[in-house]
Amino acid sequence: MVTRFLKRKSKAMKITIYKVLEKGQTYQGIRIHGFSEAIPDFMKGIKGCFWKHELRLWLVPNSKENYAKLKGFFGTTNIQISKELPSAPKPKEAPLQTIPIKPFTNEQNDAIVKLETRLRLKRYTHQTVKTYLSCFRTFLQALDGKNPNLVNDEEIEAYLLQKINLHNWSESTQNQHINALKFYYEKILEQPKKVFDLRPRKPQKLPEVLSKEEVVALIKATNNLKHRSILSMIYSAGLRLSELTNLRLDDIHYDRKQVFIKAGKGKKDRYSLLSEDMLLLLKKYLEKYKPSFWLFEGMEGGKYSSRSVQNILNRAKKKSGINPYATTHTLRHSFATHLLEDGVDLRYIQELLGHGSSKTTEIYTHVRKDAKLKIKSPLDGLGLTDE
Repeated sequence: MVTRFLKRKSKAMKITIYKVLEKGQTYQGIRIHGFSEAIPDFMKGIKGCFWKHELRLWLVPNSKENYAKLKGFFGTTNIQISKELPSAPKPKEAPLQTIPIKPFTNEQNDAIVKLETRLRLKRYTHQTVKTYLSCFRTFLQALDGKNPNLVNDEEIEAYLLQKINLHNWSESTQNQHINALKFYYEKILEQPKKVFDLRPRKPQKLPEVLSKEEVVALIKATNNLKHRSILSMIYSAGLRLSELTNLRLDDIHYDRKQVFIKAGKGKKDRYSLLSEDMLLLLKKYLEKYKPSFWLFEGMEGGKYSSRSVQNILNRAKKKSGINPYATTHTLRHSFATHLLEDGVDLRYIQELLGHGSSKTTEIYTHVRKDAKLKIKSPLDGLGLTDE
């Protein structure tokens, strides 16, 4: 068991450190390989740190204290020291699936630049920008050189229909592509809404929910203190997986018994619950593991990976024998459903979950069991068992 954990590598982002002389002062030049919205806040929190645009580096005053902060945030094994000053970074190659068969025309490249510029000015998340650009490039590729500004409604409809038929697009994929086209034609070209009533009918799926007994069995199946704390925190506060891995030590407000979720889905900050039992569990966890920046860190420091959390849950499911289809999001669904069954107002649950619309939260009224258990089937009144 020990050997297996020692072999596990942290999946936090990697950095390269260069020695940089700037205005007579020595700095640690930090190049970060990857992206996270938490990085700017962390780097700006280091006294004297600033961004050097010409080198594409963060310059951090050279000191043992600052190096220790970098190790705590990124993890020891994710830091590489280089003696040579870096050259300008090469542009990232587009994923294979987004590389067009034919090169884009000047008009199409101009459209891509305008789309990316507007998305970044509107401060859309990195993942949303990436997704919209990929969808838009796929659309341009299908135009075979035509200027997208001259495309009519019928051509867009034919494009979507072709992709649905030939590539078997799911409802969510179709929605992503419609959102990208909608943004370009409505926000950039300022055209009125026209062909975007082509959204697919959403399947009326109910969320998977565990009973309270299943949650107990799942958490008790984790003997490791850190693993138990991770699963308990997701259920205790109703967190998304990314929200759990992005929790910092400072996000736990012990006196107010609240968990602060910074920039959750839709870049919305919110507070959620910190239960009494979770407080006691966290106290034991912090005394044993002593994380330096993130609440949950990997073996060598740095942010705990989402895949590792999923592996913890999979092992606990197998050991406890609960619903094998449960995911980390099932714990979030269970949190909401159990609050509703305990009589908590739906509006408060909406705030705790960070839902923008009450309609999203109302789905939990369809899976609560307390009210439905009071309803008797008409079969029970027929007296068939008395014969």
